Amino acid sequence: MAGQGSQGDGRTATPPRRRRPRPGVVAFWVSTDLAAAGRPRVGGDRPEPVTISGCDYLGLSLDPAIREVWVRASASGPLQTGASRVTTGDHPRYRRAEAAIAAFLGEPAATFLATGYLASLAVAQALAGETTHVVLDDAAHTCVRDGAALTGLPVLPFRSGDPEALRRVLGRLPRSARPLVATDGVRGLRGGILPIDAYLAALPGPGWLWVDDAHGIGTVGRGGRGAVEALGLGPDPRLVRSLTGSKALGVAGGAVVGQAAVVDRIRAHAGAYRASSAPPLAVAAAFTAAVGRLRRTPGRVRRLQALAARFSAALPDRPGVLTDPRTPVTAIHPVDAAQAQRIDSALQAAGFVPPWIRYPGGPAEGFFRIALRATLATGQVDRLARAIRDAL
Repeated sequence: MAGQGSQGDGRTATPPRRRRPRPGVVAFWVSTDLAAAGRPRVGGDRPEPVTISGCDYLGLSLDPAIREVWVRASASGPLQTGASRVTTGDHPRYRRAEAAIAAFLGEPAATFLATGYLASLAVAQALAGETTHVVLDDAAHTCVRDGAALTGLPVLPFRSGDPEALRRVLGRLPRSARPLVATDGVRGLRGGILPIDAYLAALPGPGWLWVDDAHGIGTVGRGGRGAVEALGLGPDPRLVRSLTGSKALGVAGGAVVGQAAVVDRIRAHAGAYRASSAPPLAVAAAFTAAVGRLRRTPGRVRRLQALAARFSAALPDRPGVLTDPRTPVTAIHPVDAAQAQRIDSALQAAGFVPPWIRYPGGPAEGFFRIALRATLATGQVDRLARAIRDAL
C-alpha cells in the first residue's frame, strides 16, 4: 500500500503557476463538462482534459435515469413544500427517501435533510442531551467538528485512526460518563477507512459512536454500503451514521440512519431538522432513485474499487503520497514548489485537469486531491499513475 501513513505536509509548497484570472472573477480549473471529459474536441484531435477531482465517485451525477426522475419531480407539483417538516412541510417523497436509504444500509430508521452537513449537525443536536462528552477523531471533517462544538459538551480529541489513543481518552472519563465518539468512516481528503470497528469495541456500554460516512457510501464495502459493511460490522444500537447524497450518489440531500430512537430524537430536538425548511422535492426524488441505482448496480462499485487498488499499487512509496488501495481518493502533498509545478505540468501533459485545492484539514498552501471515478478507463488510470511517478 503505497505511502499509507506518510505525513508529508507540503508546508513549503506553493500552488502551481496558473494564468491570472481577471479581477473579481473566480477561476475554476475543473472542466464543467464531465460528459465530454476525455473525448476528442470538435474540430481537433486533442481530447478534453479528464477530470480527476470532486466526489462523483460512481459517475451517477450524469446518470440519465436519475436525471429523468429529477426533471419529472420538478415538472409536477410544487418545487418545494415551503415549510419545516415538523409543521406543514412534510411530503411522501421525503419518507420514500428515508425508507430507501434505511433499507439499503440495513438500519431500522432514517431521516432525510437538505444536506449532509445539516445531517451531521442534527446528530450532534439530537445526542447532546444524551451524552456527557464528545470524544473527537482529530482529523474528522469540519461538519463533525462543528457538530461537536455545537453540543456545548466538553470536546476531547484523540489521534485519528488510533484506537489505543481513543481508549486512553475514554479511560480518563468519569465512570458515569456517556461519551459520544465522533469520526469519519472514510477519509475524504487523503483516502483510507477509519478503524470504526476498533472504535466501537473501545466504547463503554452507555456511549455512542457517530460515523460520518459521506465518502464511504457507494465507495467501500462489497455493495457500497460504506465503512460499516467494509469492516464487517452489523447494526448496533450504539451506532449512528450521517451521510450525504452529493458524493457517490451524485445528487444532493443528506440523511441520518440508525436506531428509531435516534431518528425520533432528531425529529424532536435537532434544530437542523426542526427549524430548517424542507429540501426541494426533486432532491428527495433523485436521492431515492440514486439509492436504487446503487443497490441494483453493485458492479459499478466493484469497478471503482478495482481502479482504486490498481492506481494505489502503481504509485511510489514516497513522503507526501497519501493513498489507500481500498478507497478512491489519493492526496499528494508536494515537498516544495518545484515538485508541485512538475506534478501540475505532468498531469496537464497527460491529459488531466490538475486537482490542486485548498480545503480545511489539508495543507494551508494547497495540495493535489485525486478522486477516481468508476467511469474512468483502466488505461486512463495507468496514464495518471505514470504521470505522477515521473513527476515525483
